[in-house]
Amino acid sequence: MSHKLDQSMEHLQEALAEILREVIEFPRDIFVTVLKARMTRNAKYASVLLSVMPNSEEQNVIKQLLRENHTIKDELAHRLRMRRIPSIHWTFDETESEAAKIEEIINQLKIKGEL
Repeated sequence: MSHKLDQSMEHLQEALAEILREVIEFPRDIFVTVLKARMTRNAKYASVLLSVMPNSEEQNVIKQLLRENHTIKDELAHRLRMRRIPSIHWTFDETESEAAKIEEIINQLKIKGEL
């Protein structure tokens, strides 16, 4: 990957984190963090990995992000020097929920005496 593309992705990630923190108003008990942003070489598409706490609010967060799509793209245009603002695909980090599932399986095995 080129150095310029790496820098663009880093700037995109930082700008999105700022926008979600400063512009988009999530309910007080929901925390949204931008973990990673990846972009195609032509900057037409971007995939953004988010962490949402609590996990049960992911669907509400995605609905709000889709409603606020125009605002997010406008803010990106103001903050970044890019010829094209990419279409954003939002994804969620499933690490916490997967860890909880594994922990539950381990606890069940301990209760059964199999571990």
